[in-house]
Amino acid sequence: MKMQSKEIISQLEAVKNEPNIKKGHIERPNIDHLIKRILVERRKQNTKNILILSLVLLIVGSIMIFSFNE
Repeated sequence: MKMQSKEIISQLEAVKNEPNIKKGHIERPNIDHLIKRILVERRKQNTKNILILSLVLLIVGSIMIFSFNE
């Protein structure tokens, strides 16, 4: 029991001796900025998807044209 009380007292003293450090206030992100960023990323993804689709259709179409010409 004495050992536990001594440990608790030493821990309390250690906490008291620590400098009083205030944590900086972390600014919350602006919701409008986050929404705009999400919309921009979606537009980029959509343009990428359209580009890939058109490339695949072009390749399939060119293969069909070359196969019918022979």
